[in-house]
This record gives sequence, structure tokens and C-alpha cells, in this order.
Amino acid sequence: MRKIVSGFACSLDGYIEGPNGEMDWILIDKEINFTEQMKRFDAFFYGRKSYETVLKMGAITASGNNHYVFSNSLKSTVPGYTLLQGNIKEEVLKLKQIPGKDIAVFGGANLLASLFNLELVDELSIAVIPVLLGKGKPMVDVLSNRVWLSLIKTHIYSNGTVQLTYAVKDIES
Repeated sequence: MRKIVSGFACSLDGYIEGPNGEMDWILIDKEINFTEQMKRFDAFFYGRKSYETVLKMGAITASGNNHYVFSNSLKSTVPGYTLLQGNIKEEVLKLKQIPGKDIAVFGGANLLASLFNLELVDELSIAVIPVLLGKGKPMVDVLSNRVWLSLIKTHIYSNGTVQLTYAVKDIES
């Protein structure tokens, strides 16, 4: 079965955006091979806000992968993106059963919290950037329960960024 993998860059104090939505604090290390990392995935999940950000950036090419947008307010998406509404757990479980590579959660603290609350996330990868923002958008929105993780991999980059990869162990009531 395919895994749902969420990856984020966050500040040392747990924010994925600064107080005004800025992301200029995210350090990109030359050692990171994004092309190689993306070979693991053939499907991507977006929350509405992340999808709209992608559109504003002009990055709407679906590039042969499967792109799914979770939104109860959108009526449609651009070609190459599939809108998912209704019973999200049922839809995601169907997608996990389709043969293929793993599925990446491309963005959204709200989407990530929803997927955690539905017990659908299998792995969480966090690039901890060595900066304290003090305020901003937290990595995860409100969770129904604690999410217990098991560290499976670490990597320290030359710029001080620490990549932490966790398997989701259990969701405690």
C-alpha cells in the first residue's frame, strides 16, 4: 500500500510561515537533491490555500503526476488537478490502494491536521531551519489527538538545517 508522506520546512520554534506569510527564512542547502527526493512520489495532495499559491506562482503544470486538491469551497480546478470533496477518508484510502509510488502532502497546516485527525499520514519529514521566528503559522493546525512518532532517519546539512523523518506510530485518544 502506498504511504502518505508529509514534508515541511519549519523554524526551530515550529512555524512554516512567518507572521506575514513569508518564507524567505527557509535556507536551501546545495546538498539537497530535490529531483531525487521527488522520484519517490507520483501523487501530490494540496489544501485549497496551497493550490491557490501554486496557481499564483504559475506552476500549474501537472507534469504527468496525479495532483489532488482538498477543498469544500472550490467548485473546480485547472486541468491536471482533481478536486476531492466529501468523505475525505474514504477517498484517500482508495488512492492509497491504487498501485504506484508514495503520495506527498504538498502543503497546508489545515490539510495536515485533517489527515492526522483521520489517521491517514504514514510519515512526517521535517527540515528544521536554524531560525527562531517568534510567531507565524504553526506546522500543524488543531489536532484531535496527540500524534506519536518514531524517528527513522536524520540528516544534518552544512547550513545547519536538520532533516528529521518520522513514522507515525499511534494516535492517542
